[in-house]
Amino acid sequence: MLETLTIRNLGPSPEMTLSFAPRLNLITGDNGLGKTFLLDLAWWSLTRTWADGKMIHPGFGVLNSSIEYSVQGKTGQVQQHTYNYAKDDESWSSAPKGKPPITGLIIYARLDGGFSVKDPERNYWRDKDEVTKKPVPRPESFQFSKKELWESLKDETGKLQCRGLVEDWETWRIKDNGAFEMLKQVLLSLSPGGKEHPLSPGISTRVPDYGAQDIPTLVMPYGEVPIHHASAGVRRIISLAYLIVWAWTEHKIEANNRGNEPSKKIVLLWDEIEAHLHPQWQRTILPAVIEVLQRLLKDADGTDLQLIATTHAPLVLASMEPHWQDADDKLFNLELTEDGKQVKVEEVPWARFGDASGWLTSPAFDMNSGFSREAEEAMQAADDLMAGQTDELPEGLKDAEAIHKALQSTLDGGAPYWPMWLPFYRQQSKTSK
Repeated sequence: MLETLTIRNLGPSPEMTLSFAPRLNLITGDNGLGKTFLLDLAWWSLTRTWADGKMIHPGFGVLNSSIEYSVQGKTGQVQQHTYNYAKDDESWSSAPKGKPPITGLIIYARLDGGFSVKDPERNYWRDKDEVTKKPVPRPESFQFSKKELWESLKDETGKLQCRGLVEDWETWRIKDNGAFEMLKQVLLSLSPGGKEHPLSPGISTRVPDYGAQDIPTLVMPYGEVPIHHASAGVRRIISLAYLIVWAWTEHKIEANNRGNEPSKKIVLLWDEIEAHLHPQWQRTILPAVIEVLQRLLKDADGTDLQLIATTHAPLVLASMEPHWQDADDKLFNLELTEDGKQVKVEEVPWARFGDASGWLTSPAFDMNSGFSREAEEAMQAADDLMAGQTDELPEGLKDAEAIHKALQSTLDGGAPYWPMWLPFYRQQSKTSK
């Protein structure tokens, strides 16, 4: 588990520190402030590999850049490491060197549709060649592009690492080894409508342009749809479901082959939970994924799950109100400093804000309202006029009549603002006559 992360002279801040909660960590903030950047660094701190092979470098002319982190390994011991950037060979170096501690099965759901996986059974140990008896290198981690996740992943030598979603889907069904049943259960758990509107596997079929290959389908209300033709949101969720089942299944197989117990820890890094998802899905997906992962760990007789995720969606935060655990969860927000030149991270005290509109105006999003900008401007002008602050009124909203017309064009008849505005407006109308 990742406990702390401190970066200096790297990215959008001269120094930034996050102390992570043991279970759920949500990071909010405007675009471009470094949410994905922090997830990439969290992945590197846990695995010492770079997600999708893309190393993070300091900017030109930046000196004394460092990454400091502390992680809890398999034994429960906390290890702290500091890496400094060496400009001469453009690398991050540390002393002493060595493998990172075993922190469990680590999964990173990247925003580009790819995934990164670090497996304590398949990426740490080395087998010996039966002839030479020399160690055989193993991949330090599995890095899937969106295409490789669906079609297959091979290492640098061409050795198959994963058959991919399309082939595994049908292979698991035929082999009946438990993986397909697990996939069905995970898809059901992650479905936006639960049992009423499940993501349910249909009968695989041939699809034009995909050659002599059976393509999995999903049962939809209007018929069975090949997964390649499903919506972007559905494809992202079935990719996540498949990756979770594949990583856990292969991990258990390898652990059994080595005579080890499966890991009792899972860390999930998840960039933009809500990407491509309809609002009704946004308010169910995070609790559902937590439930799925906890169910896997229960099967392994363990309870250690850590999730670090980014989001822009008020509904995602609202969805956690019934499930939030103050002792085990944290909410962070990235925002610009007052001079607008740097980014700072703040831990936001958790509170219940109710619906999505309540969360929009919370410290996590810092908006004045959930209305359109035009409606918000009209209401602000109305507030200023009622308070006698006429010097601040914007062009086109200088009097009660202009403001009233703007409110009529931007608010519906049942908006809660009308009882505050109408008595004042009527009085102004009488006075003007």
